[in-house]
Amino acid sequence: MTTQVNLVADAAYRHALAAVDRDEFTTGPRQPPSAAGLAQLLRLLDPQRGDRVLEVGTGSGYTTAVLSEIVGRHGDVVTTEADVDIASQARERLIASGRESRYGTGLINVTVLRREPSDVPTPARPWDRVLFGGPVPLGRLPYAAVAGTRPDGVVVARIGTEFTAGPLVRFEVDSNGIAHGSADADSANGKDARPLLRQPEWRSVVAVAVPSCRYENTRTGIRLDDPVTSSWAHIEQCDTSDQLTVRQSGPRCLADEVLAAIRWYADRGAPPLESWRWEVGPDRQCVTISG
Repeated sequence: MTTQVNLVADAAYRHALAAVDRDEFTTGPRQPPSAAGLAQLLRLLDPQRGDRVLEVGTGSGYTTAVLSEIVGRHGDVVTTEADVDIASQARERLIASGRESRYGTGLINVTVLRREPSDVPTPARPWDRVLFGGPVPLGRLPYAAVAGTRPDGVVVARIGTEFTAGPLVRFEVDSNGIAHGSADADSANGKDARPLLRQPEWRSVVAVAVPSCRYENTRTGIRLDDPVTSSWAHIEQCDTSDQLTVRQSGPRCLADEVLAAIRWYADRGAPPLESWRWEVGPDRQCVTISG
């Protein structure tokens, strides 16, 4: 039965992607996601016909239009955008395509609101699905999005830090209003920090363990910076050996913190990203890495 449902969903998503002309949403400062990238989001979000969907971050409006097609006339898509000009442009495109709820004669199942990402609207009826279009800082996913989602509903967000763009995490909301999530292993991305931190799991564990740390590639290694304390470090690794050369300065020993996180993760067998468990509740947000 599960396979049949997935096949039906895949067919509905393919139909929705085909029904929306992506080129109509390419003018303006925000470019729409690729069809492949959006298909990945849909797979995680799993929207169904008749669903009430909240999208935080309208962007170009392309994702909004595809969600509109999927949920159909008996569903609703509420989308929020912080930038006034971007929201206005997206709304005009959605009006022209007959989707904006106050205009047109088509599906008219979309409402565009101008709001900051943290200002999640309170629904008259709970959301079935919530999608964050932009990265959400680690530990700062607005709990209002979870509180407004029905039990067994789904919230999808890319959890990022200064250190890495982070993975897409699919949360399911339980009857107590707690969202439990797992990362999509195929979605993790970030900057390549040479052999030391080449894999998404290693970048992500450092991002969790070493807050506010930024880094950049250099010709010979990586540079770490903490803008809060003005601490910095430079880690060099020879391509022909495992020897590291470390220079650092400031109140925080950033290189020590990063290397300690890597050793801690290695000692636990480097559990894959998809085995991590994420949780968002009214009074705390955490990630559990078992191993």
